[in-house]
Amino acid sequence: MDRLVLRDLAVFETVARHRSFTSAAAELGMSQSSLSYAIVQLEQRIGISLLARTTRNVKPTEAGQKLLDSLVPALRDIGDGLAKLQEMNATIAGSVRLTMVPVAFETILRPIMASFREMFPNVRIEISIDEGLSDIISQGFDGGLRFNTLIEKDMVSLQLTESIPVTIVASPEYLQKRGVPVKPEDLAAHSCIGYRFVSSTRLYRWPLARNDVHVEYVTDGGIVFNDGEAIRSAALDGLGLAYLFASQVRNDIAQGRLIPVMADWLPNLPGFSLYYPSRAKTAPAFRAMIEHLKSSRRLLR
Repeated sequence: MDRLVLRDLAVFETVARHRSFTSAAAELGMSQSSLSYAIVQLEQRIGISLLARTTRNVKPTEAGQKLLDSLVPALRDIGDGLAKLQEMNATIAGSVRLTMVPVAFETILRPIMASFREMFPNVRIEISIDEGLSDIISQGFDGGLRFNTLIEKDMVSLQLTESIPVTIVASPEYLQKRGVPVKPEDLAAHSCIGYRFVSSTRLYRWPLARNDVHVEYVTDGGIVFNDGEAIRSAALDGLGLAYLFASQVRNDIAQGRLIPVMADWLPNLPGFSLYYPSRAKTAPAFRAMIEHLKSSRRLLR
């Protein structure tokens, strides 16, 4: 059924109950002209007159009354169902502890935090943000956000994003002094800011690809960080080229503080997933978070 019909049916029920466009408009917070237009649209869609209008009164036609006889109980059931959901949300309590890297928080969790808190005000949320790969079981986390390819096989996984765009950037001043790289071989003449994994301590190799050519570039180790925000700051300071998530430097690029290079050599990285231990029973608070992330996936793509 057309969603507009559902909206207009609710309008029709309100007008018929009050037998007045003025009173119905006050209840719904709409103008009388908007209500009248909604009723006309509804009558045109179903091809029958629902309200008899006079200068003094508004009342349902015979067809309108038959519609009301089935519509009013249905709307009451919907209202009761919504009230029960609100009551259920209010009674869900407890805590949710999650671990994730900073970019996962910014792109996945932060956009849905306000709506989750509004729906589940009695759920406490604790977030641990770091660049390492935390052991969620030994450290007492309910779950975490991690790249799809880094999740252990014994974990339950909920994919949230299919891929993540990356970029190589540098400050305008750096590129003016050192030139603009256009292919992997050019990187040897540049200072490439490195990233060292907190958990494994190995240096991250920049994945580069174009057509059938795939390269994992090893940075020179002249400048190395274990934090993405520090790498961004170093690039802003003109210390070299930085390989970062596009979301981390979107504003810097838009405002000209950083310049992207080698865009045709940058494949997207695997997306993020929520992961958690395979358990027979999941706590209600964490289950609420799982379902909220599921319903929000379309907003994250």
